[in-house]
Amino acid sequence: MLNTYITQVQRLLHDANGSYWTTSELTDYINEARNRVAQDTKCLRQVVAGLTLTIGQELYVPQTFVSQYAIDVMGISVYVNNTRYRLYYYPFTKFDAMLRYWVNYQQWPAAFTRMGGNQVYLAPVPNQAYVTDWDVAINPNPLASDSDPEQIPPPFQEPIQYWAAYKAKFKEQSLGETQMFEAQYRKILLMCAKGFQRRIIPDPYSTGG
Repeated sequence: MLNTYITQVQRLLHDANGSYWTTSELTDYINEARNRVAQDTKCLRQVVAGLTLTIGQELYVPQTFVSQYAIDVMGISVYVNNTRYRLYYYPFTKFDAMLRYWVNYQQWPAAFTRMGGNQVYLAPVPNQAYVTDWDVAINPNPLASDSDPEQIPPPFQEPIQYWAAYKAKFKEQSLGETQMFEAQYRKILLMCAKGFQRRIIPDPYSTGG
């Protein structure tokens, strides 16, 4: 897959023979582009199941228990009496005002919030070692050779070549072409997102009435 990306980017840059951009440089741009796509679309997600909370602990850092770099927490479920509850999400300001005013109150968590890019607060503070599932968006592992598997799923592989070409032209300070590749990246990304969202029929028995 890496060589396919390199060929795509070289064609966009009119540099099929690699005269101006080395393979190593393009590989860096391609991996940056893959991260960009993952962050823009949240197309690469992982469920961390069976994570046990610590009694009395309200702050958790997903990066300490996620195998790849975590870029966002999409949701958390907590197991209570053989039932799995999905936690509410609140922005930190509302979360702080509504759920953290009882300093010593502990119960099973009902909500979570994000502080910065990679810190998560739960409230109420757990009074037991509850088991939880975390829905986490992650960055892909970098590609170093063609034998490395591509984790970015179709159709989100298509925009990668345009962001890599954007990075190459930005370094070259060719601002007109830079803007063209950025615009094309965003256009293709939107097309892919719409195509992905239309894959599934939510209710096959609905008459639309």
